[in-house]
Formats: sequence, structure tokens, C-alpha cells
Amino acid sequence: MKKIGIISNNQNIKAVKIAKEIYDYLLNKKNEVFLLKDDTLPQKYSLSSVLEPEFNSEIELLISVGGDGTFLRASRHSFKKEIPIMGVNVGNLGFLAEIDIANMYNFIDCVLNNKYKIEERMLIEGKLYRNGKIVSNAGQPYLALNEFVVSRPIPGKVIKIEIIVNEECIMSFSADGIIVATPTGSTAYSMSAGGPIVEPKSKVIIVTPICAHTVYSRSMVLSPDNKLEIKVSSKNKSVILNADGVDTGEAVQPDDMLRIEKSEKKLKLITVNKNVFFKIFKEKLLGKKNAI
Repeated sequence: MKKIGIISNNQNIKAVKIAKEIYDYLLNKKNEVFLLKDDTLPQKYSLSSVLEPEFNSEIELLISVGGDGTFLRASRHSFKKEIPIMGVNVGNLGFLAEIDIANMYNFIDCVLNNKYKIEERMLIEGKLYRNGKIVSNAGQPYLALNEFVVSRPIPGKVIKIEIIVNEECIMSFSADGIIVATPTGSTAYSMSAGGPIVEPKSKVIIVTPICAHTVYSRSMVLSPDNKLEIKVSSKNKSVILNADGVDTGEAVQPDDMLRIEKSEKKLKLITVNKNVFFKIFKEKLLGKKNAI
């Protein structure tokens, strides 16, 4: 018997329905299934559910049902214990939620019988310093699978940003914000802002300005061995820090320093095959159906 958690897209009726079908299938296979109390699935079908601390401590495997956004939300429950996670895709083709509905039961059976592959994805951690001391998050680093974003919530208002590598300021510019991404996140917000596409198994950190007000500002790919710091020099106080699209709740103040580095923790992605990234790349970004 396995202890399996399920998280679905709460705003997608189809995703919740499919999650219920997976829930029933796992129970019939004599597995113990955990649901989050605040999610739509247990509320809609009056199913047993638990609070987040119990959910995180009990599950041995996690299934996300939805798209990449749902996968990112679910993945935060896997970081601490590096719990393997698989994504069932509902709707548009996704880079993270790669298992299609037609094949999900066959793949679930493989997982239940320990016949699956794990692809480790790099995580980055961010620590926000103010006057030399870590602020917020109880002194613990924020973790991200895709990216950290420092930006103004009001469009058209720019902030001044300094990029410091190994204590050397290598770039200073005004922009709408800045993205610091992992290879996994290279096909998300960073790509939309003009950043490079990087194979997800690479070990690099990608720094991409958002609408920089200079022609010399370009995306950079850095070794994770470097000491990377982002300093906000603007006097504007309404600067926010997002991790994987979620507001951390910490307002970045003038002269705060965000230090970002490769985390020792990893995401353990349950995957179909080693070529899945290139398959999705061809289908989603190039629009070619004759994929690998």
C-alpha cells in the first residue's frame, strides 16, 4: 500500500472530475489517499481530507491533475521531503504535467508497481536580506522550481536593479522587474521575457530583465557556483517578490538584497521517457506534431 496525495485544479471542473476518478482507482487498488481540506475535490464529493501539515508529513507520492500551474502549486508540497510527483495533464499541453488522460491508468499502474523513471529537477532558493539580516519566512529560504520574480505591481512604473555576481556589480538598469529562473522555468515567464530555452536537466541559473530600459540589457546564463545577488535601489516601496507565480507576501524595500543559489533539495519528477521535453518542445513551441 502506498500513501498518495492528489491535488487538482480547483477552477477546472474536468480536472476535479478526473481527480475523483483517480481517487477511486487508487482506493480500489488498496492505497491510502490524502486530500487537502481546502481543495475543491473533497468538498465537492464529501471526501475525507486533512490539513496541510498532515498532508505533507504522510504522503509518499503526489499526483497533480491539471496543467503546469497546478503542478507548480502541488510541487510545493513535495520540496521538503523530496516526494516524487507526477502530473496528469488536463487541457493544454504542458511541460510539467506530461501524462495524458488516455494513458493515465496504465502509467499509474506502473508507478504503483515501482516501474517508473525519476528525473531530478534543480530548485533554487532565495533569501531576502535587509540590513544584513534575513527577513520573513521565519528565516528560511524561499524555494522555487520555475523562477523568482522581483517586480512592481503597477504597470509602467520602473525600478532600478543591480545584478551582483561574486560581489561584483556586472549590470545596473531600470526595468519593470527581473526574473531569476531554473532550466525548468526557462520555458515559462523567462522565455516570454526574451530569455533562452534551456534543457531542464542542465544545472544553470538564468537571469532575465523584464522590459529593461536599455538596449544593453540581455538575459544571462550563470553557473550555480556563482554568488548571485539582486539589489533593488529604487525608492519605490511597492516592489514584490514572487516564487513560482505566488506572492511571498514580502515587500522588497529599497536597498534590500535578494541572494539566490542552487538548492540542495531537488524536485523528483515521475516521467514517461527521457525524450519528453523535446517531444513537448516540438509540439508546443514549434507546432510540429511529428514529435519524437
